[in-house]
Amino acid sequence: MKKYLLLTLTPLMLFAQSYMAKIEPYKTYTLYAQSAGEIVQLDTNDETKTVTKTIVKLDDELEQKQLSIYKKQLKLYLQKLHILEKSYAKYIKITGKSQSDKDDKLYEIIDLKISIETLQANIYEVKNTLKKKVVTVKDLYIKEFTVNNGDYVSVGATLAKAYEINKSKIVVYVSMSDIENIHNKKVLINGKENQASIEKIDLTVDDVYVSAYKVTLISKNKSFGTVVNVEFK
Repeated sequence: MKKYLLLTLTPLMLFAQSYMAKIEPYKTYTLYAQSAGEIVQLDTNDETKTVTKTIVKLDDELEQKQLSIYKKQLKLYLQKLHILEKSYAKYIKITGKSQSDKDDKLYEIIDLKISIETLQANIYEVKNTLKKKVVTVKDLYIKEFTVNNGDYVSVGATLAKAYEINKSKIVVYVSMSDIENIHNKKVLINGKENQASIEKIDLTVDDVYVSAYKVTLISKNKSFGTVVNVEFK
């Protein structure tokens, strides 16, 4: 009995041109935290649903304050730069001013421009961090959350498991005889045509299923977990 169960749950070739495989979600995702912080938004009601929304948000109060301060500083720096440049344009026309004095005025402008560029880089960095504080998905089935509201997470922490289920995939490991001219063969699922199509073929021999080639089929069948019979004729 144990041997029989293993064969039905593993995509192995049963006999020539007939294979058993399981219908799986098209893609599997593990969502990770890209920033550290406390989780302030997470709705466990999103589990086992396909959603397009923000599913996790981390506390961003500190970053918002930093961004506000940086923006105010940038505004003042730009005003100061405008004044200095106008003043410098007049200063260099004054007769009797040494080149050294003129250079000092220019250096002041250069230093301010460097400060502005540094501040702009800081603003970009904070904005980038703020983006990482929010996890938004589009048309993904949320299998489960691995964290809860109020949890503090570090960078790289697993937040949720999700699937793309607008279509499915069926992975089979095909013999050399079936691989030959496979694109001209019909794909039969449980003896029926037009149930699946070939998405990609790995023409290198599989490391696990020796002497077999991995073929990925795509299908609209969403009976995930169902074991089907696959043939190429």
